[in-house]
Order: sequence, then C-alpha cells, then structure tokens
Amino acid sequence: MTSVRAFTSIWTKKIPVAAGLAGGSSDAAATLRGLNRLWNLNIPMKDLLTLGAELGSDVPFCVAGGSALATGRGEILTRVPNPPQCWAVVAKPPINVSTAAVYGRLRSESIKDHPSAKDMVAALEAGSFAEMCRQLGNVLEEVTLKLHPEVQQLKEAMLKLGADGALMSGSGPTVFGLVSKESKVARIYNGLRGFCKEVYAVRLLT
Repeated sequence: MTSVRAFTSIWTKKIPVAAGLAGGSSDAAATLRGLNRLWNLNIPMKDLLTLGAELGSDVPFCVAGGSALATGRGEILTRVPNPPQCWAVVAKPPINVSTAAVYGRLRSESIKDHPSAKDMVAALEAGSFAEMCRQLGNVLEEVTLKLHPEVQQLKEAMLKLGADGALMSGSGPTVFGLVSKESKVARIYNGLRGFCKEVYAVRLLT
C-alpha cells in the first residue's frame, strides 16, 4: 500500500482549471500515452503526435514532454535545451479569460514587440537564466491586460516582490514568475496570496 500511495501522490495533477496552462491538453496527452502503454499498442511517438494534433494544438507538445519549440499550429516540435535550474511561482486570479475573445481582438499590425524564438533558444543553449528572463514575451498580453487589468496588477506585483522575470501564460489569466534563488520564493508566494488564492511554487525539473 505504501508504494501505491507514493505513486498516486507523485502523479496527482494540480493545474488550475481554465488557467491557460494546457491542463486539458495534458489530460488528452496522458490519455493517449496511457492507453498506448496499457493496451500494448506500441504506436510510435510520431504517430501519437499526429493523433494529438487532431485533438488540439497544445497536445503534441504535451505528448512529447520535455522542452521544445512548437511551430505551425503547435504540431511541429523542435527539441531545445532545458531551461537553467530555477523556480516558477504561478498565480491565477479569480477570473476566467475567453481564449476566443482574446484572439478575436488581436491585431497583428498593432503588435510592437515580437518575441524572438531564435534569441530564446540561444539563451537556453547558453544556459543563461538572466538572458532567458530578458527574452520572455507574449503578444497576447496586449489584449488580455487591457480586458482584465487585474492580470497586469498581478504581473507587476510579482516583479516588485522579486521575480527575475514574469509573463502571462497563453491567453491568461495565469501569470508565472521565474526565480533563480529559492530564498526569494517564499516571499513572492506569500506576497501574491494577498492578490489571489491560487498561488503555486514549483521547481523546474531539468
């Protein structure tokens, strides 16, 4: 029984619902990989990725796992180095954001700052945490932060509390902050609890 409880504890997912963190996509990916193993289907990874792409744009990434650059609709994956060892503080305000509404308001011609995937990959290859933080970017912030000012306030609070870099995840509303020193994690975590109840601190598995 001890081994069963340990296994259950390790694999209990605690991703907030409607948080822009691919929670549903990771469920679909886990189902594909789990059934492939449970039923001894021996479906090759490339075929699982193809099946995943039919379910959702984020599913292939979740099926493959690890660190990757996703292009196309998300189904074309290129392996990249894992990020340097650090902590992530994740906070979700008590609101839900409509992904369709955000994309519907996005105007490509109005985007001023285009994040550089090339520069981010270079930062990962160099193992530079500071440069990785400098290269953080999300063009959807321009839309979501205007629709939901509380997301902007949460991001600013995270940076003021000591996060080395902060960014909205996907179309929101979740914001994550990257922290290089474990000693700062508790201060950021406790400070953000004044803004929202759903706050998590995790160490990146590299």
